[in-house]
Amino acid sequence: MGKLEITKNDLKKRFAEYNDLYFQNKLKMPLFKFIMAKKPYGSCHVDKKRCEIWISKYVKWTDETLKNVLIHEMIHQYVYEVLHGCKYTLFPHGIRFYYVRWRLNNKYDLGIDKIPI
Repeated sequence: MGKLEITKNDLKKRFAEYNDLYFQNKLKMPLFKFIMAKKPYGSCHVDKKRCEIWISKYVKWTDETLKNVLIHEMIHQYVYEVLHGCKYTLFPHGIRFYYVRWRLNNKYDLGIDKIPI
C-alpha cells in the first residue's frame, strides 16, 4: 500500500461517505485545511458558526490511517453539533467522545483510536 496524495476534494468525498455510513448524514460539511506539521495528524475546530478539520500534509497517509483520523475528527464534530457538547478546551476526549467512539467501533468494527498518532 503506497502513500496517498490527498486533496480537499478527496477529503470531502470521504467525509460524505463516512457521514452517510456512520453518522446518518447529521454532520455539516466542514472546511478542510492542510497543516504543515507532522503532528497532530488531524484536528477539529468547531463552534456555532462552522467546523474546520485540519489534516497534516506531512503524513505518509495510507487509506486506513486517513479513514481512522478523519472519523476521529468527525466524532469531535458529532459531539459538538449533534450531542451539543461544549467547545473543547482541556478535555477534548471526554465522556461523549468516548461513548461515540465506542459505539462506532462496536457497531461497525472500525478500530478508531482515541488519539491519532
